[in-house]
Amino acid sequence: MIIVQMVLTIWLYTKISKARISAIKAGKAKPEDFSVVSSEPEESGIFSRAVSNQFELPVLFYVVILTGIVLKISSWLTVILAVLFLIIRIIHAREMIGESLVFKRRRLFIRSMQVFLLLLIELLVSTLFFLQL
Repeated sequence: MIIVQMVLTIWLYTKISKARISAIKAGKAKPEDFSVVSSEPEESGIFSRAVSNQFELPVLFYVVILTGIVLKISSWLTVILAVLFLIIRIIHAREMIGESLVFKRRRLFIRSMQVFLLLLIELLVSTLFFLQL
């Protein structure tokens, strides 16, 4: 599960790099324009925001999944919720970079947060009731 989130982040890094190179070649930006996101052209700025977004809620996802692994706590519910989280995050990322207009980003973010909270609750309940410390 964690690998899928990492692949998504790496894919977005690749997209931002290509967009920045294209902006420089098209004369829309200079290399120093990328030192501050606000001065970045829109063509690559959307990817910057999408990459930054992968270091917000997904980092908490990593923590929950790794905690479950370390504590040897997992269930089919964990797997289902993790897969659902990843699917929503992929759709959200595609929405952010404009490749898919299926859903509004905010609604997708809220759904991913809800799934994450269920995943966290499932970890807490499993820890409290099933882990013998």
